[in-house]
Amino acid sequence: MDDLTKFGLQYHTDKAYFHNYTPFYNAFFKKIRYNKINILEIGMLHGASLKMFKDYFPNAEIYCVDINEDLINKFPKQDRIHIHLCDATDEEKLNKLFENIEFDIIIDDGSHFTNHQLSSLGILFKKVKSQGMYICEDLLYIDELKRQNTLKSKSIPLEIFEKYNIMKNLDIEEISKEKNEYINKNIKDIQIYKRDVNGYQCHVCCLINNYKHEYCLRCGRDLSPRDLSCTSILFKK
Repeated sequence: MDDLTKFGLQYHTDKAYFHNYTPFYNAFFKKIRYNKINILEIGMLHGASLKMFKDYFPNAEIYCVDINEDLINKFPKQDRIHIHLCDATDEEKLNKLFENIEFDIIIDDGSHFTNHQLSSLGILFKKVKSQGMYICEDLLYIDELKRQNTLKSKSIPLEIFEKYNIMKNLDIEEISKEKNEYINKNIKDIQIYKRDVNGYQCHVCCLINNYKHEYCLRCGRDLSPRDLSCTSILFKK
């Protein structure tokens, strides 16, 4: 088991225990693990992944934006972790917050609403350093509200990213022509990961599964890849 997954399981982030994103990320992160880098995560929930990244990247400065002030206030202050109250679609505030900062890694683990994901990509891709990574997580939807919200957008990120790997061009109607042109001029590659193993732990009742069973032995939750988890990495030139 790789170190990123070990830390993810230790701090109980679903990136590790259910979605199985961490082995995929580790393959790319390990090359810069000990560098002095900047990381930005959209969405903190209880801060599990922030703690994971802090331990995995011992020389990184880790930034986060979230719209939930209560969660931010409850998270204990820690060296190298900087959390800001900010909507990840608020371009003006993001530009002020990070006026003098570029990021080696940006992770969108926010609302997962399609229109939010695409808006944040349009705003923040320019803040990714050369040779950096922009990660857009959870590209498929379970919750009905999210499904309805997705329908309000003309584009679906997963479809856009899969099409890019054929056409080598992104065409996102929800962002401006200038932002589309910037992304297309500066993108190098997109890697898409779809979970292909059973979940390590149940997402509902938290029973440990160790990847063994397709259904949780306690609550019956489907832990197999039929309940698809999907993430992506956009690599910058």
